[in-house]
Amino acid sequence: MNRNSQIIYYLGFILAFSYVVIRGFILGITHDEALTYKIIQGDEILKGTANHHWLNTQLSSLSSVIFGAKEFALRLPNILSFAVFWFFLFRISGNFLKSSYTQVALLLLLCGNPFILDFFSLCRGYGLSLAFVTASLFYLFQITALKSESRPIHYYLSTVFSILALSANLNTLNYFLILQALILLSAIVFKPKNRIILLIVIIILSGVSLYFSLDRLFFLRDRNELYFGTGDLNSSIDNLIYSSFYFREGFGGVSILRYGLYALLLFAGFLTVRKKQLFNPGTITFIVLVSIFIALVSEHYLFEALYPINRSSLYLYPVILLAFLLNIDGLKIKLASITVLLCSWVFILVSLPVYNFNNTMTWSEDSAIKTAMLLIKDDIKDNSIHIAECSWFYEPLINYYRLEYQVPVQEVFRDEIKHEAEYLLIQNEWTPNKNYRLLFLDRNSRLTVHKRKSIAAN
Repeated sequence: MNRNSQIIYYLGFILAFSYVVIRGFILGITHDEALTYKIIQGDEILKGTANHHWLNTQLSSLSSVIFGAKEFALRLPNILSFAVFWFFLFRISGNFLKSSYTQVALLLLLCGNPFILDFFSLCRGYGLSLAFVTASLFYLFQITALKSESRPIHYYLSTVFSILALSANLNTLNYFLILQALILLSAIVFKPKNRIILLIVIIILSGVSLYFSLDRLFFLRDRNELYFGTGDLNSSIDNLIYSSFYFREGFGGVSILRYGLYALLLFAGFLTVRKKQLFNPGTITFIVLVSIFIALVSEHYLFEALYPINRSSLYLYPVILLAFLLNIDGLKIKLASITVLLCSWVFILVSLPVYNFNNTMTWSEDSAIKTAMLLIKDDIKDNSIHIAECSWFYEPLINYYRLEYQVPVQEVFRDEIKHEAEYLLIQNEWTPNKNYRLLFLDRNSRLTVHKRKSIAAN
C-alpha cells in the first residue's frame, strides 16, 4: 500500500471512529438495546428470544459492571470492535489488493457506509460479528496466499474469529460452516506443521460451537422467534441495497441496481474461473459468497427459512464487496479500478445527508424518547413517583430511562392505554381527551407526550 492510500486509511479511521464514538455518547437507547439491557439486568424470559446475542450480552454486561449502564458503556464493546474491523480491512487492503484505487474503494464502501456504522455505535451483536467475520477472512486469505508456508496460528485465528462472529450473531451460521470447511480443506492440502493436532483442535472447536449454535437455533425456532426476514431472494438483495443507502423502505430504480449487482458478481465469477486457481483470496471469497447463497436458497426450500434482510444480512457486505474487488484487482485495465473508486466516492457523497448523531435507520421511532423522558424529569417538581402510560413499543425504553436516568415514573407495561396516567407517551398522532394537554411533539418519530391538566394546575 502506497503512502497516499495509507494516509487515506488513517484519516478514514479517525473520521469514522470519531463518528461512531460521538453517536455512542449522544444517541438515545433503541428498543432492542433496551431489551438487551433487561437481559443484562436478569430477565430470563428475554434470554429465550432472538434479541439475546450471547457475546454482545456478555461483553456489555462486563462493561456495565465497570462503567455503569449508560448508553455509551453498554455500547463500548461494539464501539471498540470498529477498530478491529478497520484494522483487518487495512491489512486485507495492504496484503491482498494491489491497486490503490480498489484499496481506497474498500475503505469508503465499508467504513463509510452509514448503515454499517450504525451497528458499531449500538449495543447489539451485529457490529461485533461484522468485525470478527472480517478478521476471520483475513486469516483465511493468509492461508491461501502462503499455502504450504502458512502457519498453524493462521488456522487457529481464522477459526476463533469465526466462532466469535457466530457467538455474536447466529445469522453467521452458514458463513461459519463454509469457512470451517475451507479451513479444514486447506489444512489437508497444504499440510502445515502439526497437522493432525491442528485438525483435531479445529474439529473440536467447530463441533462444540456448532452444537451450541444449533441447539440455540432449534430453541428459537420452537419458540417462533425466527420470524425476521423475507420469503423472496430478490427482496433480500433489494433490502441489502437500499439499506446501504440508509433507506428504510424501497426506492425507485432498486431493481436496476440489483441487476447491476448480479452482473458485477457474474463478471467477478468469470474472472475467478479464468484464474484457474482454487486457493487464492479472490477465488476463496467468491466460493464463500456463492456457498452462502446456495445455503440460503436450500434452507428456504427445505425448511421454509426466511432470507436475511436489514441487520441480519449485515455480515454479507464485506463478503460481497471482497468477492468483487479481489477479483477485478488483478485486471490490467486501469479504467476498471478508477471506475470503482469513482463509484465509491459517489456513494460517500450521496450518503452525506444521512450521517447523523440522533437516530438510526432501523429504530427511527426511538429517536425522541430520551428527550421526552428528560423533559418529563424536568417537568416533575415534587419528590413523588408519577404514573405514565405508553404505546407498547416504548415500554423497554421508558423503563431504561426511569432506572438509569432516575426519571420519577412508575414502571410501565405493554397494557392498553386507559388515559388514567399523569403522562401519556403515544406513538402516532393522537388527539387526547380534554383532560390532557400536549407537552412534547416530535414529527419525525411520531412521538407525542401529553400531560394531564390537573397535574399542570398544581
